[in-house]
Amino acid sequence: MAVYADIAATPTAPGDRAENVEGTLSPEDESGIEKTDKSSGKLSLRLRWVLLIAVGLLSLGGYYAVWRVSDVNRAPQAYGAFVALYVALFALYLLACYLVLSAGRALSLKPMLLLIGIVAALARALLVPAPPTLSNDIYRYVWDGRVMSAGISPFRYPPGAPQLVGLRSPEYDRALWQYINRKNAITIYPAGAELFYEGVYTLVPDSVVAMKIAMVAVDLASCAALVLLLALLGMPPARSIVYAWSPLPVMEFSSSGHVEALSVLWTLLALIAGVLAVRRYGAGGQRRFTLLSLLAAICLGAAILAKLIPLLLLAGWFRRFGWRVSLAAVAVFGVVSLIFIGAWGGYISPFLGTYLGSEESNAPFFYILKYGITTPLGLGDGPVRLLLGVSLAAFALFILLRREHGPYDFIGKSFLLVGAYLLLATSTYAWYATWLLLFVPLFLPPNGLLIFGSSVKPGQSSLPVRTARGKWWRAGHFSHGIAFAALAYTGLTFLGYLGFAWQVPILPWALVALQVCIVGLSGVLCVPFLNRST
Repeated sequence: MAVYADIAATPTAPGDRAENVEGTLSPEDESGIEKTDKSSGKLSLRLRWVLLIAVGLLSLGGYYAVWRVSDVNRAPQAYGAFVALYVALFALYLLACYLVLSAGRALSLKPMLLLIGIVAALARALLVPAPPTLSNDIYRYVWDGRVMSAGISPFRYPPGAPQLVGLRSPEYDRALWQYINRKNAITIYPAGAELFYEGVYTLVPDSVVAMKIAMVAVDLASCAALVLLLALLGMPPARSIVYAWSPLPVMEFSSSGHVEALSVLWTLLALIAGVLAVRRYGAGGQRRFTLLSLLAAICLGAAILAKLIPLLLLAGWFRRFGWRVSLAAVAVFGVVSLIFIGAWGGYISPFLGTYLGSEESNAPFFYILKYGITTPLGLGDGPVRLLLGVSLAAFALFILLRREHGPYDFIGKSFLLVGAYLLLATSTYAWYATWLLLFVPLFLPPNGLLIFGSSVKPGQSSLPVRTARGKWWRAGHFSHGIAFAALAYTGLTFLGYLGFAWQVPILPWALVALQVCIVGLSGVLCVPFLNRST
């Protein structure tokens, strides 16, 4: 049985290319990698290029149609059209992903990255001037920037407070105020997000388009960061198409302008710093608190400052990098937050507790437990929220304590923690799934990373690892199946907008069951595809 060793314990000298793994491949594994690197499958390269260009052009036409149906004053009626267009765009996107991933390294790198970048940038640019129809959160971002520019903390007063009446005018009320949500609640966005809002507002006051441009710039930076991360892992950078061409970030960051774009970018930068630390110091050295590990901690802290959810990642990084990185990330978050409160005043929003205790949206497992079990029994949703919260905490503890088998297990652990949050949370808006999407290109076949036990040589594709028990997941079916399930989730989560389109409090049971079944079965159903592709 072939088993891959961990990274060598001895650190590498600057400039040397460290050999991160040792061991041998079984004949069938070698033949699989040989086929992936030297053959592009049944389709010729010329046909692949033609199809990719056609898919890119059709996708741009689809985003133009999205722009045409955008209307902030007719949001519920437009949701159905948005979902229909999203389904069509997602189908085109899946075809593009297959054409690129199945070709391995056969497609020329520079032209491929140029095509990916052009389509990704144009798709996002098309939706920047479109009214933010799917969500009005961005109006709150602009308002918070306006409040901070006046020297007032958004943590002090809600938008509807009489103390802030002086910041409004009849023109402002007509253009922006009427669309601000939760006017009686103090903001729940962390200090890092608030500072970003003020920065954009300082450059271009009271502009929704300027805020969207800033989010698109951040999102495109995430695409570039993903290319770098893939290159560091020895994987084809063209796999970045899985994120760059996905309609999910295009819709949620370019059309709606959600702040999760910041968290995605900082998470990717943290992963890059973590991979560099592993490559530089080896298995025995990365627990030392080095400059690279400090950089990773700063990036993790910045991700938490943009959105609190990345706190979960600390459980996935603990075993590989030690407690100092986690403590430093929390310190970055705490120090910046304290400085913010000291400079502008205010306090943690009490609405955060209300949000965690009463909000519910697009959460299939929560819906099933609440409306299928506790509500008929007259128990309310309290026991369900408690059960899901305890389950998430228990899973995070399991990830924290689990022994690592490969140098990049912290990436796989982070992937699982994000997926667990989306499954167990009571509010999982579609744009939350962008955080999951950034991990998908790292684990999809052929030769994607393994969630546990990934070992990669610099300059090579990731190599399959057999577990000690030699079960069916020994060649990556388990990890790749989860990646397919996550990819399916990024498509199905958008169906949550149908609840708003149909003006119903929750999605119909049939649609909820469809989401759960497709996500759950996608990994199993794709195993035959994996056998043909790897």
